Amino acid sequence: MGKVSGLAWAREEFGATGLGDVRRTRRLVKMVAGAARDPSGKVSTVFDKDKEREGAYDFLESPHVSPEAIAQSAFAATAQRAKGEPYAYVVIDGSSLSLPDETGRKGFGPVGTRHIPVSGVMVTNALAVAGDGTPLGLIDQIFWTRTATEDLSKYAVWQRNQERPFKEKEPAQFVRAAEHSIERLHAKGVHAWIIIDREADNRDILQALSRAGCVFTVRANYDRALASPRARSLRDELGRQPSLGSYQVQVGRTGNRPARDAVVEVRARAVELLFRSRFQKPSETLALTAVWVHEKTDDEKGALDWILYTNAPVTTQQQARRIVEAYRARWRIEEFHRTWKKGECNVEDAQLRSLDAVVKWATILAAVATRIERLKYSSRNHPDQAALTVLTTLEIEVLQLDQRQRLAKGTRRDKRPADAVTVAEATGWIAQLGGWISKRNGPPGSITLARGLERLGYLVQGVTLAQARQRK
Repeated sequence: MGKVSGLAWAREEFGATGLGDVRRTRRLVKMVAGAARDPSGKVSTVFDKDKEREGAYDFLESPHVSPEAIAQSAFAATAQRAKGEPYAYVVIDGSSLSLPDETGRKGFGPVGTRHIPVSGVMVTNALAVAGDGTPLGLIDQIFWTRTATEDLSKYAVWQRNQERPFKEKEPAQFVRAAEHSIERLHAKGVHAWIIIDREADNRDILQALSRAGCVFTVRANYDRALASPRARSLRDELGRQPSLGSYQVQVGRTGNRPARDAVVEVRARAVELLFRSRFQKPSETLALTAVWVHEKTDDEKGALDWILYTNAPVTTQQQARRIVEAYRARWRIEEFHRTWKKGECNVEDAQLRSLDAVVKWATILAAVATRIERLKYSSRNHPDQAALTVLTTLEIEVLQLDQRQRLAKGTRRDKRPADAVTVAEATGWIAQLGGWISKRNGPPGSITLARGLERLGYLVQGVTLAQARQRK
């Protein structure tokens, strides 16, 4: 993992961005460092000095600054971090950004329902995650806008969608994101394991993933028919299979439901799905493996009940558990979306004049959000790793000084050198700056860490200014 120091991290992430003029790249790095120090959806909040604010607006609205170039730089940094891993999970999910457009001149499209019209931008994110569950960063991100909603009946909309080619439909963005991610990781010698939730239980997506040269896991949304004439349905067939064992899994937070431990039982079978002929599509079959994961609990209403499709072989308990662990990486992208949209980044607060400017700013804030998530999980998965792998010496020394100020009188002070401090210790100190009270409340979350990083940034800035003045 790269340095989380605002400026050091910004250089690592965006220092090689090709924008046609080195001054634009320098401006980008300074803007990213500012957003990392004080994340906010509003440019005016991040840059409180007139000159910096005007420079940021000019950069974002400039036709000479390509949104694609900024994004490609972040994707390249993620691929580089994945180098050396045997494989990386690539969790793909769709979302939307609700953005005001009273005049209708910003180029946004509808993102709400027909009855609740809301303007904004649609986005498909592909988040790369290491095998141990630590986020590596975005490996692909696709922004697009919907056309104006037509006044059609539900049947007319359904019929129109059936007749449209798949590449023109929104689910095709999942395939594009998967293909882009596979290509970038393959260039670094890393195998991609694509993970998508129920939106990908789609004939065209499943067939495309089967041809893509990757391992994939997709959660089923339907109790599909099988090609075998003796099989009644997928769920019935899985119910007749012997158990591959039971074990405990950690379930991430979902909506208002807190994270918890669940005991699940796993069954699996190689099956052949039947896709019946529809409109211009003939009847087809697809061979894959279905894994049924069911929570053993008296509360059937809230119990886990997943059917997962995969092209990996599953005949043993170890192989089944690996599929479940892979699917659990999906929660990382939900956490990223919370940090990006609702945490400290608040990307939907952006008040910019054009679609291009919004995409550039949203891309910068997405990188900031993944940085926060990487720090959170790095401290949990590699607690004994040296803090110098993620922080600068000055940042660690500032944190140590802050800790000394917090100690009660007479308490022995920590005088260790910066290279003796671990990631877990430093992350706990950052969290305390953000308002974290104690370990009894659980490990620090994204919002707490974001606040702590913001305050650490200002403390380091103050120390740097004081040192410069002392030298003069």
